[in-house]
Amino acid sequence: MSTYIIENANWVKETKLTHTSLLIEDGRVSAIRDNFRYYRYMRMDVSRFLMTPGHVMCDTEVPKGSDFVSVKNYYLSEFINRGCTTVLTSFSIRYEYEFLKELHERKISLINCPLDYTIGLKTTPNLVTPSIIRSCKRHKVPVIWIEMDGTDAFRNIPWGWIKGLLYDYPITFVPFFTTNLDNKTKIKHLKMWQNSMESEGIPHFPDEIPQKEPLKLNVLKKIGIYPLRGNFLVGGEISYNLYMKRDDTAIEPLSFHYDHHVLKCTMNKGKYHYVNNRGYFHPGAGEELIIRTPGYFT
Repeated sequence: MSTYIIENANWVKETKLTHTSLLIEDGRVSAIRDNFRYYRYMRMDVSRFLMTPGHVMCDTEVPKGSDFVSVKNYYLSEFINRGCTTVLTSFSIRYEYEFLKELHERKISLINCPLDYTIGLKTTPNLVTPSIIRSCKRHKVPVIWIEMDGTDAFRNIPWGWIKGLLYDYPITFVPFFTTNLDNKTKIKHLKMWQNSMESEGIPHFPDEIPQKEPLKLNVLKKIGIYPLRGNFLVGGEISYNLYMKRDDTAIEPLSFHYDHHVLKCTMNKGKYHYVNNRGYFHPGAGEELIIRTPGYFT
């Protein structure tokens, strides 16, 4: 692959705008500097755009269907046309013995996935047991969603045992709801969740992970997806979005709203995923991100 320079990049980092240039060699970021003035490589001036890393989005219900056309259209509309290059998804179990079978089936369903992916477990409180935690550690499942519609079963989780198992692989726990609880009840359940997790010292998120929107850096760090994705790092694969810069974009975009900017290009690992107002579906181009150490950079 060729060596080239992405210069005059307006790199959006959370609420800050960094002006920088990147040297790309063989599809990876070789160096990041203010400029590469004396280098004689092909240059790509992106000063007219706002540049972000490829987005990571969460969708716990990524379709498993065999209808290729509908699955393709789902990926295009929900992810690719919105600058997503990595998806966080899940598998579900009703009994402990289903763990390996359901995890395997979820992985099989992602064989044609055009995006990189990470898989978590979605389950009920009664299945948050030491044996399930050991299985998650063994198979590098970095996040567990716990259903919080009711609270009785949640109170019976043996958190003391669970915490002892998390010392070398700190799995992150996330609440989710399956029914439309009224706001007052939902707040009450989340308050109990937060108090329990904080008092036990369990890695967790205080609220649900938003679905189908770019995840913030602190979320990626806690789960362990960062630094594999979500940033430009020397040695990392080049994956980026280019948004048309608006005339009213401030020097410091304190609230960069992706939906308010026009996506012009998504490049991921040497392939265009979106360009010229069209998304491209590359079946099987995605690979599983194995999270070796969740929360290492928090």
